[in-house]
Amino acid sequence: MSRTRPLAPLALAAVLAVVGVVAPAAQAKSYKRVAALTPFTANTLAALGVRPVAIGQTLGGHDRIAASLRGVPTLALSHPNGPNLEQLAVRNPQLVLSAPVWKKGEPGMKRLGMKVAYSDPTSVHDLVGETKKIGALVGKSGAAARLAAQQTAQVRAATKNIRKRPTVLLIMGVGRTSYAMLQNSWGGDIVRRAGGRLLTGGLTASGGYARISDEAVVARNPDVIIAVPHGTAGDIPKIARYLSNKAGWKNTKAARHHKVYVSTGNSLLQAYTDPGTTIRDVRSKFLGN
Repeated sequence: MSRTRPLAPLALAAVLAVVGVVAPAAQAKSYKRVAALTPFTANTLAALGVRPVAIGQTLGGHDRIAASLRGVPTLALSHPNGPNLEQLAVRNPQLVLSAPVWKKGEPGMKRLGMKVAYSDPTSVHDLVGETKKIGALVGKSGAAARLAAQQTAQVRAATKNIRKRPTVLLIMGVGRTSYAMLQNSWGGDIVRRAGGRLLTGGLTASGGYARISDEAVVARNPDVIIAVPHGTAGDIPKIARYLSNKAGWKNTKAARHHKVYVSTGNSLLQAYTDPGTTIRDVRSKFLGN
């Protein structure tokens, strides 16, 4: 009497695959307790129906933070580590959605058993991908895919029918020091998509901000200057007044034609979930195209 030999593991797997019986694929971990340190990550969670355990402070104010996040604890952020670890630990997140600027705080977060993921888009193209990445981390991939499709459609609509493309210098003011925002910065990408021609040729900086003198601003002679004050909330009004009447720029076409604008919000410094709205704002308020 012959004895049936058991199938080898590979042969058994092949048979199971044919009849449709396969081992379930490993599921990616879905994080439920999430801290979001940037406006983009906080608003993305809100749009996906996830309430974070804490959000990071926003220097430009919380006026564009989703209304559904009211009451969520806010963490103060300080260079170079980001949030205070004791305050973060009280919120006990499983996942911290951080930004590269706070990278030095990552080892401390990991020692507390927190996973750290970076998400701080510097272009509209990156934003769409980051939306999907966050969705996967919190178990909301379907909702994130729909949100990303909406963002793409809104940007497409916001960039239609551009009638003119003025030359622009987008300048971040830190105290009395000026930095040109390049195409590889969030604001630079927004202004470019809005129809502005950035006069940043020859300037390079890995972080997207290159120091620029008043003499260089005059030499480049932009049609439009958009100045973005950066500092603590108490310093913003003073920096804004200084930038709006900066004597060193008075010989530019922008100053002569009263096209030096100051943007005191945070939307040109950091990504939010509605880039189409920011592009429309730049077109209507600053470029007139």
